Amino acid sequence: MLSSQRLLLFLFLLISLNSERVESFNLFEISLMGIGAGLILDQRFDNSVEYSNNFALKEEVFDKFHESKKRKVSPTYFRELPIQQKLLLIEEIEKF
Repeated sequence: MLSSQRLLLFLFLLISLNSERVESFNLFEISLMGIGAGLILDQRFDNSVEYSNNFALKEEVFDKFHESKKRKVSPTYFRELPIQQKLLLIEEIEKF
């Protein structure tokens, strides 16, 4: 990571010094370029970004909610439930 930062700094200096026309930068402009380069490098090597999307997570919650409201329950799932869960499930289905 450090070598790539040095490479980018070298390329920036090479491009900025390659100009035939001389332009002076004041301290404000130089500091803005430094801050901008730092922000770009920070965003480029940032590993804290999550790959999951908030919308996808909300959609998954809605899908699970709608799946839980089905009237049909698979027999294998129903057989594996404890007796109390079976009775609650039957009671909920009868309410519809």
